[in-house]
Amino acid sequence: MEGSVRREILVKAGPARVFAAFTDVTDLLAWFADGAVVGRRVGGNWGLGWYADEDSDEGYHVLGTFETYEPGSRLVVRDLTFSNPEGESWSGMRLSVALTEEDGGTRVTIDQEGLGQGPSWDGYAAGLGPGWERSLADLRGWLEEGRKLPGR
Repeated sequence: MEGSVRREILVKAGPARVFAAFTDVTDLLAWFADGAVVGRRVGGNWGLGWYADEDSDEGYHVLGTFETYEPGSRLVVRDLTFSNPEGESWSGMRLSVALTEEDGGTRVTIDQEGLGQGPSWDGYAAGLGPGWERSLADLRGWLEEGRKLPGR
């Protein structure tokens, strides 16, 4: 059976603003990634990169294609592949970001599905939940306080 990870957070910002944070390169570079390429339409690419460390050109990459692109509401990235500096990659995943107005803000629900099985997948999956928790906290800091990631 395929594995999945779900995380949620309530952010004090409107759904359109939160959607932009996931699809606008300037926003993504402030709170989430070191590099980004976003084709803002169904069929467009969603690609992000992170340096392994400050002194390295090596890094982590994620790339997928928008299956759903509904500004202010929902996006789905299919055929998602994550790769690390060691050359390992995990592919065939699907990432859904759903936005729902709630209490004067937006509930952000992340679902990452299609996780495989085996030792390599176990290690990847173990870091996925905590990784999304950190990233969603960074999203909240950016949207509510204008707080960028270090070095931005």
